[in-house]
Amino acid sequence: MIGFCLAAGAGTRLLPLTRVTPKPLLAPAGRPLVDLAVEALQAAGATRVVVNAHHGAEQLTAHLAGRPGVEVLAEPTLLGTGGGLVNAARLGRLGGGDDPVLVTAADHVVTPADLAALAGFLDRSGAPMAAGLIPGTSFPLRLDGTRVVRDPAGPWDSAGAYVVRAGLLCGLEPGPASLVGRVLGPLLERGRLAGLPFQGPTADAGTLERLLAVSAGLLGGRWPYALPPGRLTRGAGNGPVLLAEGAGADPSAVLAGPLVLDAGGRVGPGAVATRSVIGPGAEVGAGARVAGSFLGPGARVPPGATATAALIPGA
Repeated sequence: MIGFCLAAGAGTRLLPLTRVTPKPLLAPAGRPLVDLAVEALQAAGATRVVVNAHHGAEQLTAHLAGRPGVEVLAEPTLLGTGGGLVNAARLGRLGGGDDPVLVTAADHVVTPADLAALAGFLDRSGAPMAAGLIPGTSFPLRLDGTRVVRDPAGPWDSAGAYVVRAGLLCGLEPGPASLVGRVLGPLLERGRLAGLPFQGPTADAGTLERLLAVSAGLLGGRWPYALPPGRLTRGAGNGPVLLAEGAGADPSAVLAGPLVLDAGGRVGPGAVATRSVIGPGAEVGAGARVAGSFLGPGARVPPGATATAALIPGA
């Protein structure tokens, strides 16, 4: 089985942070989102993982260089979720025929056991494609046996994870398209899409609030991903605070979790940081206040300044 990680999007809802750091390389708890997605696919049984890239493709390629069984497929033109998947298949990167392709997105955090269950479900379903399902109403669906049916009153929504036969993808029209428009939608209309409710939690990290919620979930052990080397402590208010290896805070600083102080990050004297991610090498100056914010690698909050619900890129 081959894994496919969607990682080409621009992350426009996280601007200006994503002008400097591509969304898949944002690290809500000391590890980039793309690393978590690749780990999930491999833990689910993928022997090889293809990561598509467009925005920040050079940075993603450099970050994943040398990883065993991981390939970055750069798209000169952004193809969308469906177009990117079909492009990879038509280039021969995803196998062929009945080979299963397990698909997730870099900004979706899922439980690896759910991905493994979805992969095993494809053969049992007899369908060419199966979708992971979660409770929701943004794209309402219901299950008719193992098949997914559109229903305005349906209790299910897509979890953003799929398994599909490579041969089906190879036969589809190339070019920019969404996953729903090019792949999932036509199968759904013909009653050929199967669905499996996920048992574990899922989340997407596409906005600041969601990114911070993912950070808190990872610190709290909501998903089975290891944290980076460092110390996990309880800060002011008893929330979890991750001090990654090489990070430091002045003894007079107040750290209130959930909070991540990534490697090389610094919080100065008298500063207050709460419910935030302070990225690698980022700095909160003396007496500054940071709340509900995400500081990218090398970002700086000047002494005495206040950052609330802010997305701050590095220099």
